[in-house]
Amino acid sequence: MKPLLPSAFPVGAGRRTPMTQLLLDERKKYLIEAAKFFPGCTDREIARRLHIALSTYRGGRFRRDRNDTCPIQYRGTLREQLYLLLRVCDRVPSEMTIRRSLGYS
Repeated sequence: MKPLLPSAFPVGAGRRTPMTQLLLDERKKYLIEAAKFFPGCTDREIARRLHIALSTYRGGRFRRDRNDTCPIQYRGTLREQLYLLLRVCDRVPSEMTIRRSLGYS
C-alpha cells in the first residue's frame, strides 16, 4: 500500500512544497505588520528601513533573544515583528523580496 502523502501533495520540479509555501506566507504576514511601523514612507523607504532593521537586529540582539517566546518587553513594537520574522526564517530577505512581499513593484 502506498503512503497517502506523496499523492495528496504532488510536488514536481520547480514547485514549492506546502511547508515552504506556509513559511513564505507567514513571513509575508510579519513583513506587512512590520511595515505599519513606517507610516508615510514610500515603498522603497519601507523596504530599505526594514532590511536595515532586520540586519542590525539579526547581527546583534537576536542572537541572545533566540528562545521559544518573544521577550515581553518587545510586545507591540517593531522589534517583536523582527523577532517573529527571524523565527520563521533565520535569514534577512533582500529589499526586493520585502517589496514583493508587501505587494509593491
